[in-house]
Amino acid sequence: MISLASVLLPASSSIIGLHVLDLSANSHVTDRFIAEEIQSPAEEQSASSNVVRGTDLSGSLADELKAINTTGRNIPLGGPLIDNGFVLGQIDYLLRADGEIEFESEQLLGLIISRLRPDFASRLAQNLANRPTVSASELRALGLLLSYNPQTFAIELTLSVEQRPRQQISVSGAPPLAISEITPPAGVSGYVTILGNLDYVHKGFDPGFQNPNVLIDSAVRFNNFVLENEATLQDAFTRENTRLVYDELSRSMRFAGGDLRPVSRGFSGAAPIAGISAERIYADLDPQRNIQPRGQRSFTITQSSTVETFVNGVSVQQTRLQPGTYDIGDFPFAQGANDVRLVVRTDSGRESVVSFSIAFDRNLLAKGLSEFGVYAGVATPFSGRGRDYTSSPAASGFYRRGISETVTAGGNFQVGERGGVAGAEVVWASPIGTLGFDLAASRVDSVGTGYALNLGFEREFGTANTRRRSLIATYQFVSENFATADARTAVNLYSHEIGGTFSMGIARDHYVSADGFYSVGRARPDQYTARTTYGWRVNARMLFTAEASYQDRGSNREYGVRAALTLRLGARSTATAELDTRREGGRLSYQTSSGRGVGSFNAQTTVEYFDEQLAANGNITALLNRAEVGAAHSTSYSTDSRSIVDQRTSLRLGTSIAFADGEMALSRPIFDSFAIFAPHRTLDDAPVYLQPNDDEYTARSGMFGGAVATDLSAYAPQLLTYDVPDAPLGYDLGAGLAAILPPYRSGYIVNVGSDYSITFTGALLKSNGEPLSLTAALVYEVDAPNRPPVQAFTNRFGKFVAAGLRPGRWRAEAGFGDKLQTYTFEIPAGAEGLVRSEPLQPGDEQ
Repeated sequence: MISLASVLLPASSSIIGLHVLDLSANSHVTDRFIAEEIQSPAEEQSASSNVVRGTDLSGSLADELKAINTTGRNIPLGGPLIDNGFVLGQIDYLLRADGEIEFESEQLLGLIISRLRPDFASRLAQNLANRPTVSASELRALGLLLSYNPQTFAIELTLSVEQRPRQQISVSGAPPLAISEITPPAGVSGYVTILGNLDYVHKGFDPGFQNPNVLIDSAVRFNNFVLENEATLQDAFTRENTRLVYDELSRSMRFAGGDLRPVSRGFSGAAPIAGISAERIYADLDPQRNIQPRGQRSFTITQSSTVETFVNGVSVQQTRLQPGTYDIGDFPFAQGANDVRLVVRTDSGRESVVSFSIAFDRNLLAKGLSEFGVYAGVATPFSGRGRDYTSSPAASGFYRRGISETVTAGGNFQVGERGGVAGAEVVWASPIGTLGFDLAASRVDSVGTGYALNLGFEREFGTANTRRRSLIATYQFVSENFATADARTAVNLYSHEIGGTFSMGIARDHYVSADGFYSVGRARPDQYTARTTYGWRVNARMLFTAEASYQDRGSNREYGVRAALTLRLGARSTATAELDTRREGGRLSYQTSSGRGVGSFNAQTTVEYFDEQLAANGNITALLNRAEVGAAHSTSYSTDSRSIVDQRTSLRLGTSIAFADGEMALSRPIFDSFAIFAPHRTLDDAPVYLQPNDDEYTARSGMFGGAVATDLSAYAPQLLTYDVPDAPLGYDLGAGLAAILPPYRSGYIVNVGSDYSITFTGALLKSNGEPLSLTAALVYEVDAPNRPPVQAFTNRFGKFVAAGLRPGRWRAEAGFGDKLQTYTFEIPAGAEGLVRSEPLQPGDEQ
């Protein structure tokens, strides 16, 4: 694009510093010495010693522009549009022969709409409806002020406080990612991700090679529609999920049809359904692919998996589970735990996380905001063959709304062929703390009628600079016959549950917490637990934690102490030693990683002795350019029988095939969105490096396609940088970055390089042979008269650089009015990179 300064500044102006090559596009020229070649300290001083303030584009400036633009023709230009120092993007405009500045209405609105208060934006959009262009003076009459700053060559947007929307400030202090021009996604894109593993059992049940297990995840996006599929291949092909998804961002809604992923709240639960759904969920609440939450305290696993239980951030157990539905209460240590995470790892290496506690979700919504989800169709419970499609109708859903800034209320339900459950929730941020309330009633054939109630209280005291303390208290009642809609029987082992947790920091490096829970049993003894935890950050490299616990399950009383010491061994390695008297054992573990991106790896080894069984486990995962590979080995030794009871080795491989608008590439596994960075033919097969940093990079182009960014999350903005170190000398790559804001499961194609990649350098002379000094020039392509010109500036010796040219005939216009000079030159066919020219005379053709 071209800056407005190119035509607004007369030849006599000395404010144009030649240390700026391309202010409009953040030009990324690999030949860095070009700038040094045309720069001099005197010119830098001249550039900084003259300051011209921004000038209103309407009013008296029109006469000045008319006086400067004496060509008698309209000149298409462009430059950065800036709001309070933030570059909103590049904007095209027209310098008319009458001195007026004219913008494209649609482009201007697209750049500024997010910066305006909704009512002002709506009024402006209505006034510009059906108007392809609008002038600066017309915009001023509508209340929108644009100004031109010749020092920065920018069009500046000036908004009053009343014209700006109300905004949120992050208390974490993390600034939002600033993105100006967003790269559009491909019209048609998709991928197929394959995760496979092969196990060899050295000793144990069914020794020898096991049948390979392959997980297949795929998605195809066409405009705003996404067709996604999930399947497994082991012994036989099993299709697990297929659905069509459409996101309507203007209303923050997601519509889906097929195998649904219901989201539940409160006691209602959400059974697997095939049908249609509509959601509005502001946070990312999608359940993980291999686990489908079903109610508050149960989950379903569709593949054989290893489940690692973390309590308050500490790993306490690893369990091997087969496909099925599991209740949270089935896990040891879950009773009374206030922060539990279950990390589920499938045999193919895929990880998913389930988090839970006895306290329900107490999130508040701002006043007037609402969230909801409605799911309707037929019940599809999981079996060993995948989903079992029935003819039984089923539906579930929830609705929540911010009643005020301190109160959020809503309801939820689940119904099936045999009955249903309905509930209500209220969250109140009261002066003494957050109060939560959940109530539900159910009626299911052959089970009966039941009720459930959950009350919660949370409060934090102090600040980060003082001793921060928190208190959580919960009470829950569940009647004997309460059940979800898909239940065959009611299994409510406890009628009343009450618990509380208190934690606080002591000084800067110490913290303590204590919790206790009591459960009143039905046809079983009451249970209660108590636990106290102490943590001490000894120094920047060492953390010590200790925990004392007591548990009474009626016929079984257990107490013990667990202590762990974690030591950081350098920037990427840690070692942990743990002792647990209750389980009569301990664990030693070591974890290390190497770098990032291609060639990096993560390795972990663990030796543990618990419950009279000794186990040694190790795994390593390495990131390659086109795949992710891993290996794991585990051995279990029984001290009772003095023999190895299980020993196996597992090999894993993950890769993806991606395509976007006809471009294909092989890559590491993709699970959401991706971008292919494809080199242009003029780069002569020089590889593109993605996110380069010293000797590290995240992807590289080659014989299997462009470099692929595989870890893009939907609706999370990201800036991706790229470079081509082996590009021809002086090759113009452009900005060297792409701003990505990916829709759900989208693909991008970013073409690195183009025909317009040549950097041309030479000198402009006057008719008398003297240098044409400190002058702005416009460089036009003769054979493409409608293409916007390239801007260039001469230094004191007449030297200039024009980036982004291609072979062909070009015309440079420098100066203004009766001082306008025209130069013609030709870039020969086959030229690449940097092209140097002899000094150009006015009217001469080189």
